[in-house]
Amino acid sequence: MQLSKNQILFIFIAIITITTGAFAHLFLPEKYYYDAVLIATDPYNQKGLINSYPVAMLFYDTLFLNKLPYSIISILQLTIIFWFFYKLSVPKNFTKLYLSNILIWSALIALSIYISMPSKEFINILFIFFIAFIFKSTRFKPKIKVYIILVLFGLFGLWYRIYFIMLPVLAVVSFLIFKLKIRKKITTSIIVSILAAIFISSIYENVSGKYMSEGTREALNEKRMGRQDSQTLILSPINTNNLLGEATGIIYGYITVNLPFESLIKFYKKPQVILFSTWQIFLFYVLIIQFNKARNASTSVYDERLWLFHIIFSYLVIQGVFEPDLGSSIRHKFGILPIIYQAVFYTRLYDK
Repeated sequence: MQLSKNQILFIFIAIITITTGAFAHLFLPEKYYYDAVLIATDPYNQKGLINSYPVAMLFYDTLFLNKLPYSIISILQLTIIFWFFYKLSVPKNFTKLYLSNILIWSALIALSIYISMPSKEFINILFIFFIAFIFKSTRFKPKIKVYIILVLFGLFGLWYRIYFIMLPVLAVVSFLIFKLKIRKKITTSIIVSILAAIFISSIYENVSGKYMSEGTREALNEKRMGRQDSQTLILSPINTNNLLGEATGIIYGYITVNLPFESLIKFYKKPQVILFSTWQIFLFYVLIIQFNKARNASTSVYDERLWLFHIIFSYLVIQGVFEPDLGSSIRHKFGILPIIYQAVFYTRLYDK
């Protein structure tokens, strides 16, 4: 079988990433391994069947991966990930110097940093591959695909990461906006989804006594302030213990993790922050462009291309609520990279 230029470049990127990942433990700062050490050693015997840390601990322990050197774990995980990307398909014109290609090239190489050790993100990305293959499948009608995917995200939230429970709700909100006969549907769907997240947070406060970002991001960051390894914290400009403060915190969080222009100024002496912030800004731009193309090309509100974007942009809203810092925001975006890959490349992957 003769490989195309696109496939050869993809394999070359895979080799670079897997090789870099195998040696990542030699040059990455210690802070990148806090979670890895906790997952691999399980010092408090927390492994279990529910929630991300216990499940990750059980996963690596059951498969004896926690007994292996990080370099071997990295090679295994990255090889699996690139194999799944290859099965999703390598897009046309992958060798061209397009912005969309550059974004994905750099994201694939950056996996050598975030998937080169025991990680909750590896389980997350495997689940997202499952979602991506459902999107790709021709076995189900588009409407059935949507129902299956929304249910799976809800179940994944109950089982692994609780904030994923919000995703089907926000995606349906975005979908309902698209059913209205209005202009600027994309902008409106984003704004209404953010307002929906604020509304959900207000309901949460009535039940628990704290707003969602107040009880998660702000509470966590209050403990981390001043630490040398926590310099890119996302802190609301005002207190989030009331509805106005929570709304401000969520909007500020959304802008910070998706359009981090402030970070380009604030962290101008940190090249890694500049790189990742620039990547997120351009990714948001490309996703908006592709969302608009999908909207114009769709013949049904259940078109899977549209739902890819309903889901991705709902996830970006969730990041605005919960992400504690810039580092986690980029890591968690890589956690949904398979559907970002599909969304960025959809016409080049599947259209005849």
